Order: sequence, then structure tokens, then C-alpha cells
Amino acid sequence: MVWKTTQPLSTPALLSVYKNAKNRLFLFDYDGTLTPIVRNPEDAQPTPTLLQYLSQLCKDPSNTVWVISGRDQRFLDTWLGKIPRLGLSAEHGSFMKQAGLNDWVDMLKDADMSWKNIALQIFQKYTQANPGTVVEQKKSSITWHYRNALDTIEA
Repeated sequence: MVWKTTQPLSTPALLSVYKNAKNRLFLFDYDGTLTPIVRNPEDAQPTPTLLQYLSQLCKDPSNTVWVISGRDQRFLDTWLGKIPRLGLSAEHGSFMKQAGLNDWVDMLKDADMSWKNIALQIFQKYTQANPGTVVEQKKSSITWHYRNALDTIEA
């Protein structure tokens, strides 16, 4: 099998399509796209340049701009909530905040979340056994972060 590499976008072609489009939709992931993956997730704060770029995109009435993230509502409101016309999606789509509105919509308000207690017990067991790992609890999910796990294998 021959694998083809993805070719870079043609900047002139992209600009032409952009300028001629009546409506444009931009969907940006936060961690790993708008900000780099970092050792400590709290350090992944938007730069002033990023905020400026998002603001500029949102100023164009032909653009609809959303940031989709695993982050919670508080984080997104704190760092991105002041940008006019920016839509926010927290916890991977579990909570949505349309541009210009103050309230978040809970997409899981009727979901059965009883699984969380069992999952939390399992995650806590693995966290205790693996130094450097942490459990992050959100309203809609539980995540086990292992990126800072210590290498405890002895030679």
C-alpha cells in the first residue's frame, strides 16, 4: 500500500475561496490546536496573539466561530468568554454557549450519570498505583491524566 502525504493548502486558493464565501464556519479545538499540549493543563492559556486572531475572525459577520474543547465552562468563560460572537463548546459538546448569550445549555441534563461513581473508584485505584497521575472530574466526564506518570520500573 502506498501512503500519500497530505499536501499543504494553497494559500492563494484558500484566500480566494475565503473572500468569495458568503458564510464561513470555523470550528477550533483548544488543546493541541489553539494551544500546545503542555505538561500541566492549567498552563495551556491562550496567548494575546491567539485572542486577537479569534477576535478578528469573530468581527467578520460572514464568519461563525466556535471553540470546541474538553475544558469546562468556567475555563472557557474565563479565557475566551469576553470575545464577542464566539461560540463555546465545553466538555466535548456536553455544554454549549452560543455567541452573544450568557447562559450555557446543558446537553446532558436528562442523561443518566450514575456510572460516574463506579468509574471514579476505578480511576482512583489506578491513580494511587501510578504516581504522577491525576483524576479530573467534570460535570459530564471523568478523565485519568497519565502524561505526568512517573516511571517506576526498576532495572
